[in-house]
Amino acid sequence: MAQVAAKDLVLAEIHPPGHVIVQSEEVLHNKLAELTKGELQVQVKHSGQAGNEAQAWDKVKAGTLDIARVNLAMLAKDMPAVKLVSLPYLFRSREHMWRVLEGEFGKRIQSEAEKVGAVVLTYYDSGTRSFYSTKQPIRSLADFNGLRVRVQDSPVYKDLILQLGGTPVVLPYDKVGEAFQKGEIDAAENNVPSYVSSGHYKLAKHYSFDEHSAVPEVLVVSRKTWQGLSVAQQQALSSAAASSSAQMKTLWADSELQSLAKAKKEGAVITDKSRMSMSGIEGFAVKLYSKYITDRDELETVLSILRTK
Repeated sequence: MAQVAAKDLVLAEIHPPGHVIVQSEEVLHNKLAELTKGELQVQVKHSGQAGNEAQAWDKVKAGTLDIARVNLAMLAKDMPAVKLVSLPYLFRSREHMWRVLEGEFGKRIQSEAEKVGAVVLTYYDSGTRSFYSTKQPIRSLADFNGLRVRVQDSPVYKDLILQLGGTPVVLPYDKVGEAFQKGEIDAAENNVPSYVSSGHYKLAKHYSFDEHSAVPEVLVVSRKTWQGLSVAQQQALSSAAASSSAQMKTLWADSELQSLAKAKKEGAVITDKSRMSMSGIEGFAVKLYSKYITDRDELETVLSILRTK
């Protein structure tokens, strides 16, 4: 029997070698090669070699790139369902998020992706985002009063901070540390590994686990590439992706623990969710949802996510 030539599937990644996401993509490569006996392999173009996340997503849709790993929020411009996932305080916990993505709502995301030229392979854990501040921990809604809070350029998040009595400050991520040093902001938000790797834990020592946002990474393959694979190859790619996702959850959990330990050792004060009293936050959130989601069916979808056990 003639030997089948190996086919490389190019995967675009902005992170460098050693990052937990790249480690998970290496699991994808190894598992896929194993399942297909070397017939299919993944070539990870790390460190932005294949462009930034927005460029990679556009290439996947156009069929000029095989696979991309991007934050799920990157798909919001093309997929209405993703806009809903990015809303603050939508998920009570990471476990709640996974239940929603693995249920009917996840099927809707898959369907919308296919309409624009992509297939969702799997999701990668990227933790939850929480607030951190310079002067005192944020333990309740009242603690936002008067704070200048760095936010991403999102109307919803700017409005949320205003309603909580704070002042939203839109800044590029790479300017946040400088803004803390100059006293231009009092608080910001991100996941724990980013809080530590950025050095922000040295400038804003109070990290409060309110977990207001949980938006995972997503691994997408071009529909053109997917349709060019045999059924057996599609199954192998899906299985390998699931293995890499499971590994990512473990790696991310370890990364969070290591980051927390480092931050605590160097003087950061961590306030667990159990020590916070965010009573009333769902009311604030639902007001925001009602303001920014004008379609009644979409609003009902959001409320059903809130009710998911």
